Amino acid sequence: MQTLKHFITHNWFLKIVSLLLATMLWVAIASETSSEVGLDVPLEYRNIPPQLEITGDTTNTVQVRLRGSVNVVKEISPKDVSTIVDLEGMKAGEKIISLTLQNVQVPFGAEVVRVNPSRVRFSLERTISKLVPVVPTIQGQPAEGYELGKVLMNPSKVQVEGPESRVSALDSVPTIPIHVDGRKTQVVQSADLDVPDPQVRVQHPATVDIRIEVRAK
Repeated sequence: MQTLKHFITHNWFLKIVSLLLATMLWVAIASETSSEVGLDVPLEYRNIPPQLEITGDTTNTVQVRLRGSVNVVKEISPKDVSTIVDLEGMKAGEKIISLTLQNVQVPFGAEVVRVNPSRVRFSLERTISKLVPVVPTIQGQPAEGYELGKVLMNPSKVQVEGPESRVSALDSVPTIPIHVDGRKTQVVQSADLDVPDPQVRVQHPATVDIRIEVRAK
C-alpha cells in the first residue's frame, strides 16, 4: 500500500502535466479532418531465389489508397510508400500472389485502405545459358560487277542467358544491319548484337568483329 501511494505521489506534478499533454495531443489528432489519396507506387519483388527469375505478365506498379489526417496525407509521395512481395523459398512455376494491406509499408499516421490490383500473376523460371551462333544482317548490294564472298566473324558464337523458355527458343543472335551498298572492297567493322528477346542477355562480348569479302564477279 505504501509503495502504491509513493508511486502516485512521487513527481505528481510532472505526471499531471504529462497526462494533460497526452490528452491535448489525442484531442488534436482526433479532431483533424480525415483525407484519402491514391498513389501509384512500384511493386517490389524481394528475395528472388537464386537461379530463378520472374517472367510472364508481371505487374510493375500498384495503386495504393491511403487515409489519414490532411496534414499527414498531403505530405506523402510515392517514394514514401513501399509495396513488397516476398518470394523467399518459392519454387519454379506459375504464381498468383494476393496483395493485402500487410504488403504495404506507409509512413506513421497513414492507414492503407486498399490495394489495386488485389493479386498479381507471374511465373518463376530457371535461369539457363547456352552458346548460339551469330548471324550477320547484311543489307544492300555491292557495286555492279561485284558480289559478296566470305563472311568472317569474331566471335562466331556467343553465350546467352535468361529464362529457360526464352533461351531454349533462341537458335541464333543477329547483328545490327551492315550495309554493303555500292561496295567494291571488303567491309570491316564491329557490329552490335540485336537480341530479339529483351529477357535474354548476351554475355561478353556484346559486339562482334565482321569482315565481309567483296570481289569481282
